[in-house]
Amino acid sequence: MKRTVPILLLILCFNLLYGQNDDVLTGFQLRKIFFKGNQSFSKNQLKRVVDIKPVYTQRAMQRISYRYLKSQTKNIKNYYVSEGFLNCTVQDSIVVYNEKHLHLYFNIRENERFTIRKVSVEGNTVLSDGEVLELLNMRVGDPFRQYIYYSNINKILTRYSELGYPFASVREEYEWGRMLEITLYIQEGKTYTVDEIYVKGNHQVLESSIRKHIDFKKDETYRLNRINRTQDRIYEMGAFNSVNIMPVNADAETQQLDLEIKVVESKARRFDVEFGASQGYTEKIGYSSLFVEPQWIHKNMLHRAHRFSAGLKYEAVFHNLNLDHGVNANISYTVPWLIRFRLPTTLKLYYNRNIYSPFSDLKISEDDVLTDYGINLSSIWRYNRNIYARTSIALKNLKSELSGEGFEPLTEVLIQARFDNRDNFIYPSKGWNILLYSGYVLGTQEETETDYFRIETSLNTYIRLMRNLVAAGRFEIGQFFDRKTINPIYLYRMGSESTVRGWFQSIGDPYLTASGDTLYAGKSKVMANAELRMDLLWNFGVNLFIDAGRLDSDFREMLKVDKYYINSGFGIYYKTPIGPVRLELPILINNPNKGTELDIERSFFRRINFGLLFAF
Repeated sequence: MKRTVPILLLILCFNLLYGQNDDVLTGFQLRKIFFKGNQSFSKNQLKRVVDIKPVYTQRAMQRISYRYLKSQTKNIKNYYVSEGFLNCTVQDSIVVYNEKHLHLYFNIRENERFTIRKVSVEGNTVLSDGEVLELLNMRVGDPFRQYIYYSNINKILTRYSELGYPFASVREEYEWGRMLEITLYIQEGKTYTVDEIYVKGNHQVLESSIRKHIDFKKDETYRLNRINRTQDRIYEMGAFNSVNIMPVNADAETQQLDLEIKVVESKARRFDVEFGASQGYTEKIGYSSLFVEPQWIHKNMLHRAHRFSAGLKYEAVFHNLNLDHGVNANISYTVPWLIRFRLPTTLKLYYNRNIYSPFSDLKISEDDVLTDYGINLSSIWRYNRNIYARTSIALKNLKSELSGEGFEPLTEVLIQARFDNRDNFIYPSKGWNILLYSGYVLGTQEETETDYFRIETSLNTYIRLMRNLVAAGRFEIGQFFDRKTINPIYLYRMGSESTVRGWFQSIGDPYLTASGDTLYAGKSKVMANAELRMDLLWNFGVNLFIDAGRLDSDFREMLKVDKYYINSGFGIYYKTPIGPVRLELPILINNPNKGTELDIERSFFRRINFGLLFAF
C-alpha cells in the first residue's frame, strides 16, 4: 500500500505533463509564429517547410493540437538534416499572451553543417568511376544531403540491375568531420539468366493472357528495364490492383534465377455514377448545366481482361431562361491485343444529342438541336510510360432536328504521338510535353464541302530555376490543308485564358454564323507563351507571362511581328489538390486590330481573366 500511493502520484504527474488532450488549445488563438536560432535559412524559407499559420477562429484551432505541433517541428528538423545539418535540434514552445492568444516558437540549434570533401569508388569494373559518381550526384563542396545520397545509392544499384547484376551491393565508409570523406565499396556480383517464370495470384484472368505481356524469355539475361516494362504492361491490362515481379531461387553456381509474377486482381464489375454542375459559353450566350452520368464497366470479359463499358450522360442546360436537354450514350469494347500485336484497341458506338451550337453550319439556327452518332475504332501503342502513339478512324453522321435533314456522313482518321516526361501533370516543374497530331476528314457525299487534312505540333517545357520558381514555355504551330471549303467550326480559334490572354475569341479571319454573329478563326496557327511561376506562402503564388499568337490562312506573313497579337501580364494563383485557381491581368503590347472596329477598349474588370489550371 505504501508503494501504491507514490506510483499513482507518478502516473498522475505523467498524464499532466505528457498526456495533454488534443483539444486543450481550442480555447486559444494562435496569433504569431517565430523562428529562433535560424542562421542559414530565412524565416520565409522555413515557413514553406511547415504547414501552419496564424488562426483566429475556434474551428481553425481544432487542428492545432500538441501532436500536430510536434509533426511540424519534425518537418523543420528533417529539412535541416536534408541540407547537411545532421546534428541539428529543433524544439517548439508555446507562450500564452494576453490570456487567449498564443505565440508559437520554433527554437533551432543548427550546429555544424557537413559538406563533401572527397568521394572515392572501389571494386567497380562494369561501371566506371565517372558513371558511378554521376549517378551519386554528390560533388565536392556540396552539403551532405542524406536523403538524396541514399536515394542515389539506389540508382546505382538499379543501374547494375539493368545491366544484368541483380544482386550488386554497396558498402560505405566515412571519415567523419565537418568535411566528409566517403568511400563506396561496390560488390557487383554476377550476371544471371532467367530460368522459370511463375505467375501467381490470378484467379479470374487466364494465365495465358498475362503471359502474352511478358517481355523476356527463358534463358535470357536478367534485365531490370525489361522486368519493369513487363510489370507496366500487365498493370495496364486494367484487371489488377497491383503487379510485382521478384527474382527468386537464385543459384550462384549455375547463375540462374526464377522470376515470380504476383498479381492482385481487382473487382471485375463496377457501377459508377457521377453528377455535378458546369458553366460555359458560346460566341453569343453563356449557359449553366446540371448533369448526371451513370456508367457500368466489366474489366474481365471472357477471362482475358477485355473491357466492356456502357455509359449514359444526361445534361440539363439553362440559357436565356430556357431549359434544354443533352444526352450522350456510348457502348465500348476494348481488347489489349489486336491480332498478334500489342495494340489496346477500342470499338465504340456512340450517340450525342447536343443543344445549341451556332457554329456547326450556316444553316443552323439558335434553336436547332444537333444529333451526332457513329462508330469509332481506336488503337494505342506505348513504348514506355512517356512515349505513346494513338490512331483512330470514325464513321459518323450529323443531323439537324429543326430541318429534319441529315448533314454529311464523315470519315475521320486521326494519328497522334506524344512524349511526356513531366514530373507532375498538374504542377510541373521540369520536363517536356511534346505532341504531334495529324488528321484527315472526308465527307462521304459527293455534294459535301468537307475534305481537309490537318497537321500540328505542340512543345511545352518546364525548368525549375529555384526551389519555388519555375519557368514554363510553350510553342504551337498548325495548318489546315483543304481541298474544299472548311466549315469554320473545325478551324483554329484563339484568344482565351489558356491561349493569348489579352483577347477574347477575337483573333483570326471573320466568318458569319447563322445567328448573325461573327466567328473569328483561322486555317494556320502560330502561338508562343512564356511564364514565370513563383510559389509564395500558404499555397498562394504569382506568375508573370507573355503571350503571342496569330491566326491566318497560311504562313506567308509568319515572320512579320506586327501581325502577331502580343500581350504580357501578371496574376496570382492558389494551389488546390485538383489544380491552381488563377486571376490574371493581361496588358496589350501589340494589337493588329488597333484602329479598326474590333479595337474595343474593355474596362479594367472585363480585362481580368479567371482560369482553372495553368494555361499550359
